[in-house]
Formats: sequence, structure tokens, C-alpha cells
Amino acid sequence: MSIRQRKSKKSRTGFTYQVYFNYVDSLSGNRKKFSKSGFLSYEDAQLYEKKKKIELNTTQNYIKKYKITLHQVFEEWLELEAKYYYQDNTIIDYNNRYQKHIKNRLGNILICEINYKVFQSFFNENANIGINTNHKLKDILNVIINFGIKCNYIDQNPLHLVHISGKNKSRTRDSLVYKDKDFFNIIDELRKKPSDKRNAYIIALYIGRYTGLRISEVFALDKNDFDFDNQLIYVSKKMIYANKTRQELTVSSKMKSKASKSVLPFHQDLQEIILNWFKIHPHKHVISDKHGKYLNPKQLEYTLWKISKELGIHFHFHMLRHTLATRLINSGAELKANQEILRHSNITTTMNIYTHINESNKRDALYKAFPKSE
Repeated sequence: MSIRQRKSKKSRTGFTYQVYFNYVDSLSGNRKKFSKSGFLSYEDAQLYEKKKKIELNTTQNYIKKYKITLHQVFEEWLELEAKYYYQDNTIIDYNNRYQKHIKNRLGNILICEINYKVFQSFFNENANIGINTNHKLKDILNVIINFGIKCNYIDQNPLHLVHISGKNKSRTRDSLVYKDKDFFNIIDELRKKPSDKRNAYIIALYIGRYTGLRISEVFALDKNDFDFDNQLIYVSKKMIYANKTRQELTVSSKMKSKASKSVLPFHQDLQEIILNWFKIHPHKHVISDKHGKYLNPKQLEYTLWKISKELGIHFHFHMLRHTLATRLINSGAELKANQEILRHSNITTTMNIYTHINESNKRDALYKAFPKSE
């Protein structure tokens, strides 16, 4: 019996009717209770009960008729949404992480059967990997599930209920800033075995040092992007290189954000380095091999890793960007100028991620606020 009589002082008859019954939620698989009171007659309660059960059953059957797996939804997302609205490098990164961590464990499960328990178990088993990786995986799963909702395969996303844990493998903020002696030691190591490729790597490092450009942006530069008369560098494209062979390298004008396309000041020291490079490098692409073909940034990343390991230091290309931001702040540069040089859409990114204030800077700032007494 799913309709019962309840006492009520507000009703003229002294009682009303309540509809109540149990059902299984089609998404979570959990048993739930439904109840609604206040019906003045048994017939009203009975009619409402029929309508509500039809509604629940229809939703359940509607969801279950789509026998589509998480992997199939991911592939649909790649085809219908990702390539039109996401950066190429983001798609490659998402795909790599999906293939490595998600596909074999969740890919074959019907999307209508994936619930909170499935996701929480997945992340519980990931507790031994980096927490940043787990957050990335949650981002990817959110994209898939939200796409499934858009396609009416499911009607809710349980990921907001899931707790994420993992090991904190990120380095300290100070470790993202290099020391000048380490930079020049790496330059010296590259010069010990001179070649067209290594000479190009040195130029790439100097460009990164003085501009803060990302490695994909540096490797996409052409000679006509440098304006020596007006001391400007035009940044308007980047290289797509993740998972690409040397023959597959392409350059795209689709940047990370609108702010990424910009015009940067050309430091005098860098101008001298670039002018000397152009005298001996006859090719259109600034960073290229002896035949004028693009080089893969991955090769420089590997070379830097190898040299850094031999020297016993920590260094990678993106540290050039972090260090420039920190130099600008520590030298008293205006925050807005810092943001525009680094080409961040949001000024909080400049402050929270790319500036690294050391203990000495903090102490100096404190004594500026409270000068020492004479």
C-alpha cells in the first residue's frame, strides 16, 4: 500500500492522504524514498501516484535505452566538440591522460551506470599518484560527463560529490626560479658540442630568458616577427608538437588565450644576440635545423633534462617564464606591465602562479612598511 491516511487539523475532514513509496535511482543505483502529503481525497492521491511513477519510470527507461559507454562518449566529444572549442595541446593532453589512466578502468562501463560509487572508487585507487594528476583526471571526466548530459545520455553529474586525494608531488615555488649561474652553465654545456641544432637551442633559451615566451611560441617564431627598428617582437602563433614527429610539426595561430597574441618590447641584449644569429642563420624560421626545417621542442626539453641531470641542478624551459615574472616584480615593475609582458588574461594568474617572492624580498617589504628607528 503506497497511499495512507494522515491526521490533519487544517482539513475539514480531520485528515489528508499521503503518497509514499520506495524506488531505485537509475543513476546512483541507490534506494530512495518518495513522499508527498496534503491530498484531500484518496482519488487525488492515487492519480498523483500514477503520474509520479510514470515520470520516474520514463526517466529510468529513457536513460537505459542508450547503451553507450564512457569511451564512446569521449570519442564523440573529441569529434563533435573538442576540435572546435579546445586548444590542440589541451586535446592532446586530455587524450594522453585518458588513454593512460581512464580508458582501461572506466571506458567500457555504460555511461548510464556510472555513479558516485564508481567515481569515488576510481579516485580512491589513485591515492598513490600525484594529487595534481587526479585533479586533471577529474577535469577530463567532468568534460565527458557534461557532454553526455548535453547529449541526453544522462541527466546529472555526480563528480561534484567525489573527494580527490593523492600525493603532493609539486615542487616548491622557489624551485621554479633558476639561478643565473645555472642558466649560463647550461649554455656552456651546449657550446661544448657545437652543432646547428644546439646553436638554435641556445637562441631559444635566450629568447625565453628575455621574453618569457612559452617554448611552443619560441619555436614558432619567424624572422619577420622581430622588428629591430621599433624594438618590438610580434607574438601571434605557436607550434603544435605534442605526440608529433618532426615531419608532423605544424604552427597554429590559435593561441592559449586572446591575451597570448601580443607585441613585446625587444630588450637590447637580446637584439644583439638575435642580430648575430641572423647573420649566420639564413633561414626563415628562427629556430630550425641547417635545412631550415622546424625543430621539435621535445628534443630541447630532453636535452635540458639530460644536461641538468649531469650538472646536478633543476632546470626546465618553463622556468624562464617564472623567473622573468619574478624579476619584474622584484625590480619594482608595475603589476599591469608584468601582466602584459607575460600576456595573462587575468592579473591574478601573474601574481599567484608566476611570481616567487623569497624571504629577503618579504623582509625588505616589511621594513619599507615599518622603517627602522634611527
